[in-house]
Amino acid sequence: MRPVGYVRISLDREGAGLGVTRQTEDLNDLADRLGIPRPEIVRDNDVSAYSGKRRPGYQELLAGIGAGRWNVLLVWHVDRLTRSPKELEEIVDLANATGLRIETVKGGSVDLSTGEGRLHARILGGLARYESEHRSDRIRRKMLQNADAGLPHAGAQRPFGYERGGMVVRPDEQEVICWAVEGIISGRPLRALVAELNQAGVASSTGKPWSGQALRGILLNGRIAGFRVHQGKIHGPAAWPALVSVERWEVCRAVLTDPARRTSPGSKPNRLVSGIARCGRCGQVMRSGGNRAGQQMYRCASDNHLRRRGDLVDDVVTRFVVGWLMRDGVTFDVPGTAVPAHDLRARADVLRLRISEVEDALIGDPTEDLADVSPDGLKRNLGRLRAKLDQVEREEKLSVLPSALHGVTAENFPGLPLDRRRSVVDYLCRVTVLPTTRGGHAGEESIDVIPNPERFPVVPAA
Repeated sequence: MRPVGYVRISLDREGAGLGVTRQTEDLNDLADRLGIPRPEIVRDNDVSAYSGKRRPGYQELLAGIGAGRWNVLLVWHVDRLTRSPKELEEIVDLANATGLRIETVKGGSVDLSTGEGRLHARILGGLARYESEHRSDRIRRKMLQNADAGLPHAGAQRPFGYERGGMVVRPDEQEVICWAVEGIISGRPLRALVAELNQAGVASSTGKPWSGQALRGILLNGRIAGFRVHQGKIHGPAAWPALVSVERWEVCRAVLTDPARRTSPGSKPNRLVSGIARCGRCGQVMRSGGNRAGQQMYRCASDNHLRRRGDLVDDVVTRFVVGWLMRDGVTFDVPGTAVPAHDLRARADVLRLRISEVEDALIGDPTEDLADVSPDGLKRNLGRLRAKLDQVEREEKLSVLPSALHGVTAENFPGLPLDRRRSVVDYLCRVTVLPTTRGGHAGEESIDVIPNPERFPVVPAA
């Protein structure tokens, strides 16, 4: 007799393996009653036999039986072994090929060498399959019902920012979420925020240190803005209070999902404009690297054909930013009267709707108020609407400027953390290191710093 016991539990909420421990004790008792040696135990803890996912213990079991390591199989019930008709047939073939004996705690012997035994096993397996499918349907209906009502999943892990149950806000954790949202909006790298949280000893809801993936997942989840998310999509309003406003969450989400945002950790920058400044000869970024006469240098990332002293470049850029910040809080090219972002968004939506109505009218499907407008009139109307939309969209982009510079002043900028200063420089400036003539002096005039044209386009004179 070479017995093996297979124990499995689908869901281990406590993570303590208590279910498989109890099954092991029952299998040992069964072996004692049968008068055979206590079995070796193969485990699959917190793994479903219905989902179709790989079960490492189950694969080990089949391989061991096929190799002749074991010839008696003890299980608590047939449904602990499999809930798949396909897998059951594999076990039938394996038993017939090896002479495997199967004993269960709750069903007695399962003789797969006879037609009646195989029928009995298939009936038990079919019932187990039905039970799993029925329970799965019931759970899906309940989860959808909770989503419709804006309620959280029962028994879910405590979400950061809320008490257990997900309905009551934790004020101290809400402050952390708001701080992180504003940090992302202002251009701070995610890894810098994670580092500060871990250095401050702020634990996640699981008690573990923060990771970039964990913080990013929380900030992208509509839960913090008061939305109920179901199957990865916003399902509707949630019953719990929001931690941040919808407007701030949308801006944060837009920043995190921007395709141009670098998501690879890479090496941590150690200079102000490393990876930001551009080479004036080839257009590639400048990196910090090497030194000359004891001075750290910036060099072109594609070649060593252009270098410049790091302290010189950093000083020129810092003085430019400080000088700009002193000019009315950086109101360069920002509308004189600030318009809230949500108002601009609403105006843009109205214009887009009207543009679609005019376009429909041009192809012969006009609304009542456009029915008598000539095609030429519709085209002129469409041109005016598109021009207005361009202007509103431009104002909407500019309206996020104060968020990107939140808390930054001419006085505190030089003392801010490096990643924070880099974010401000990257937002405000375009820095180009210009080549000099052979033997020429590479002084301040070789560092060209201008307002970032992508965010502060030059307005043509009227």
